[in-house]
Amino acid sequence: MNKTGTVPVTGRAAQGCRADGDEPAAGVASVANAVVELLRTVRRSKARLLAAASDDVDSATQILLRTAALEGPTRASTLAACVQSDLSTVSRQVTVLVTRGLLERQADPEDGRASLLVVTAAGRAVVAEHEQARMAFFEQVVSDWSPQERDQFAHLLERFTAAYDTTHIHWMTDAARQTATRSGNPEESDPA
Repeated sequence: MNKTGTVPVTGRAAQGCRADGDEPAAGVASVANAVVELLRTVRRSKARLLAAASDDVDSATQILLRTAALEGPTRASTLAACVQSDLSTVSRQVTVLVTRGLLERQADPEDGRASLLVVTAAGRAVVAEHEQARMAFFEQVVSDWSPQERDQFAHLLERFTAAYDTTHIHWMTDAARQTATRSGNPEESDPA
């Protein structure tokens, strides 16, 4: 591993030799290294992006608020599923957003025992401010890209993200099965 935390491509991989008969190993290593560097850069810049907005809504809460704005009136359980988080975490974030006046609870007309979360006018203003800052930032990032390059990158990134998510789910499922098998609980090996 080098100073940047990436694995240098050497040997047969550096020469583009195939590791598995399908993809050149160097190409896979280049993608992996680029993703690692992107994640580092995003972590460093996330605080700066949030600081560009005048409110103090943290990143995770901002994502939840933006999702609530996109979804419209919705239950906390639906929001949790949308942001791929557990309900207890989302409930804590919702409490903060309600206390700050960015979300409000309204009775669910289909089930009076449940409540729907609705973004307030103040919440919509926060979402709009963050969206404006985000778009201004990304406009600068791709300012020297052609429209075709932007479209191609967006398409490939969407494709990569979907493949990454699917692969991650399979890896986690396999890891859970292996752990359950090693612990002697094969009935726990099927997370479904």
